[in-house]
Amino acid sequence: MLKRIIFISLFASVFINNVKSGVEFYEMPTFFQQQDENWFLHTVERGQTVYSIAAMYNVAVEDIYALNPQSREVIRVGEQLKIPQSSGSFAYHTIQPKETLYSVSKKYGMKGEDIIAVNPGLSTATFQIGKTIRIPTNKVTSPINGGNEIDNRVKTNNLLSNKAPINKVGMMKIALLLPFGTKENADSQTESVKNMNKRMVEYYEGLLLALKDAKNKGISINLQVYDTGNSTDEIKSIIKKPEMQNVNLIIGGLFDEQIKALARFAKEKDIPYVIPFNSQSNEPYDNPRVFQINTPKSNLYSKASSAFIDKYKRDNIIFVFDSNKKDNQIEFINILQNDLKDNNILYKTIYTGDLLFNDLTRVMSISLRNVIVPTSDSTLILKQLIETLKAARESNVRYRVSLFGSPSWQVYTNFTDQYFNLNTTFYAYFYANQTSDEVKNFYETFQKWYGRTLINSFPKYGILAYDTGNYFISLINSYGSNFYDHINDARYNGLQMNFYFERVNVWGGFINTGLYFVDYTSDFSINKTPISK
Repeated sequence: MLKRIIFISLFASVFINNVKSGVEFYEMPTFFQQQDENWFLHTVERGQTVYSIAAMYNVAVEDIYALNPQSREVIRVGEQLKIPQSSGSFAYHTIQPKETLYSVSKKYGMKGEDIIAVNPGLSTATFQIGKTIRIPTNKVTSPINGGNEIDNRVKTNNLLSNKAPINKVGMMKIALLLPFGTKENADSQTESVKNMNKRMVEYYEGLLLALKDAKNKGISINLQVYDTGNSTDEIKSIIKKPEMQNVNLIIGGLFDEQIKALARFAKEKDIPYVIPFNSQSNEPYDNPRVFQINTPKSNLYSKASSAFIDKYKRDNIIFVFDSNKKDNQIEFINILQNDLKDNNILYKTIYTGDLLFNDLTRVMSISLRNVIVPTSDSTLILKQLIETLKAARESNVRYRVSLFGSPSWQVYTNFTDQYFNLNTTFYAYFYANQTSDEVKNFYETFQKWYGRTLINSFPKYGILAYDTGNYFISLINSYGSNFYDHINDARYNGLQMNFYFERVNVWGGFINTGLYFVDYTSDFSINKTPISK
C-alpha cells in the first residue's frame, strides 16, 4: 500500500507542478516515457506482424528483433515493441496521456499543419494514446507565433476534425494498367504466362460490365486501358502520357516493381491507386493514396479468429489435428487458440487416426453445440472427419454438430451435401454464391457479351473487377477523387468480395479487410455474412 501511495503522490506532484494557465502539455515522469533518442514503443494492433511493422517504419526486421528478443517467438495484440528511430525524413512520437495535437506541435516547435501533412490519416478518431505519429525532420518548420494562446490551441486541435471538401467529378477518368499479352510474341509465351494474360483480359471485361452499369445510372466514365507487358519500363513510359496526369483513379500493376512505380506516381499526383491482386505489397504502409484489395493473411486470420469467437464462444470447441503433422492451417489455428486463451474460452484437442471415433465421442457434448475445427484443409482428412461425425450422430441423435473450415473448402463441391448436413461454416475473403440470382445474372450477362463463360479460377477475375469497379465508381461519383474520409461509405454488396478498408497507420494507405462467413444450413440454404469491424 505504501508503494502505491508514493506512486500516486509522485504522479500528482509532476502533474500539478507543470500545470500552467491555458497550457495542456505537461512532462511525464520518466517511468511513463514511451521513447528515447534511440527507440520508441509501438503497440501491436490486430493483424500486424513483425514484418508489417518493420515495413511501416522502414526499419530492418533484425533491428526490431535485436530490441525485442521475445518477438522472435510470437507477438500478441496489445504488446509493446521497441522500434529503432530510423534516420531520415521523420522522427516518431507516441501519443501520451493528456497530449493534444497542439501540445505535440509545441513540443517539436512546429505548426499542427506540419504534423497533419505527414500524417494524412490523423483525425480525432486516430489521435489516441499509444498511437505513433510521424514528426517531420527534413524540412524547416515554423512554430505558432503570436495570437491568443487559447485561440491557437483551439484552432490547432480543430484540424483533426477537418474533412476534405467534396469536389464532384463530371466525366470520371479511370486508368487500367495490366499485362494483356499484346506486347510479347504469343509463340514465345509459356503456358502459365498465357493463362495469366487470359485472366487479365477477363478482369478488363468484368470492369467493362461495371462501366455498363454506371452508364445505366447516368454516370459518364472515360476508361483508359494500357497493356503494361511484363516490364516496369512500359509503366514508366505510360505514366508520362498527358492523359495520365489528371485521372481520378488508377487500377493495375501485377508485379512488385510495377506496383512500386504506380504507387510513387499516384502519391506524386495525389491520385487514388488500387492494387487489384497482390496481398503482400509494402506500398500501403507508407503511401496514403494506395488501396490494396486483397487481404494479407495476418489480417485475415486475426479477423476470422475474432469473428469465430463471437459466433462460437458458448459452444464446445474441438480441434482435430492431423496425426501425420500435415497441419497446413496451423498459422490460423495458432492465432485462434491464442485468442481463445486470451478470452478464457476452453477448447479440446484430438488427433486423426484409427481411434478418431472414440476420441471424438469422448470429448463431444450432449448439452452444447460441438464445433469441429480441423487443422488441415486436406480433402482426405475432411472426408474422414465427415464420415466419423456421421457415425457419431448415428450413435447418439442428441449430438449437435457444426463444422468450421478454411476458404479452400468452397472449391470442394463434392462435399456440398455434407456441408448442409453438418451445418458447415468457413471463412472466405472471396465467395460467389453460385445459387444466388445476382451471381447467376452476372454469368448470363458475361456469356451474352463475350460469348464464353468465366475462367474456372479462384477468385473469378471477371467478378473481382466488376465488384472493384462498382465500389470505387460509387465512391468517386458521391465524393469525388478525394474520397479518403468516406472510404467505407459506399453501400455496395459485392458479388464475390466484401469491402471494408482500414488505414494501416496514420500516414499510410488502406488495406481491404472485408471477410465473409459462409454458412451451409440444415434447411439447404447458403448464407453469406459480411464481417467488417
